[in-house]
Amino acid sequence: MSTIETATTAETATTEQRTCIIGAGSSGIAAARVLQERGIPFDCYELGDRVGGNWVFKNINGVSASYRSLHINTSRERMEFPDFPMPKRYPDFPRHDHIAEYFDSFVDHYGFRDSIRFETGVDRVGPRDDGRFDVRLSTGEQLVYSHVIVANGHHWDPRMPEPAFPGSEDFNGEQIHSHAYEDEKQLTGKDVVVLGVGNSGMDIAVDASYHAKNTYLAHRRGAHIVPKYLFGKPIDQIGGSERLPGPIRFWLMG
Repeated sequence: MSTIETATTAETATTEQRTCIIGAGSSGIAAARVLQERGIPFDCYELGDRVGGNWVFKNINGVSASYRSLHINTSRERMEFPDFPMPKRYPDFPRHDHIAEYFDSFVDHYGFRDSIRFETGVDRVGPRDDGRFDVRLSTGEQLVYSHVIVANGHHWDPRMPEPAFPGSEDFNGEQIHSHAYEDEKQLTGKDVVVLGVGNSGMDIAVDASYHAKNTYLAHRRGAHIVPKYLFGKPIDQIGGSERLPGPIRFWLMG
């Protein structure tokens, strides 16, 4: 781990251009690679014990929204970093464990794992009068950085309806956010209503259709449901082609 300036010495130390990256998920490691490539010193803090963030099923950080059946909804070639292709042994739409493995390999390939401090969160970031930032870690350490990149994503904080649905206080069944969903065992033999047709909602509805007693999918407005494959190829590799007229691309991609 490289030396970082503490708040207690900040007033006497010369200003160092050093960046704090919060999170070692997809965005955090991408930012780390860019800084590394440009020779900009950085330290990355990750609450979990491994790279991958949201793609680590049962991540010890307690905030991953990953579930057992999760797989990416963009194809392998669309998901990969341009300078680090995904292994061809991965399926067209890789599972969460493939993605986590890929991110782990990315970090080792470019050799910046030593710049990531695991099982360490960032509790507070505050601006200083000199333009730098005070950073307080979950360990209690107080540090000073010239720049801060927040890359902890937006899936860690589930939002339930506020106010709650009318009558929910009298409902005797179980109500969970998709963030709390882990696998089909939670649905087996039950009457399940899934609210919303976003990525998680559709995935969970499919799981429920195989394991629940009855499955209902409710949403407030219409939506285009497009297939993953068209003419034997992942649809995002067809719909995104610049050789297709714009209106056709938009229609294919919903």
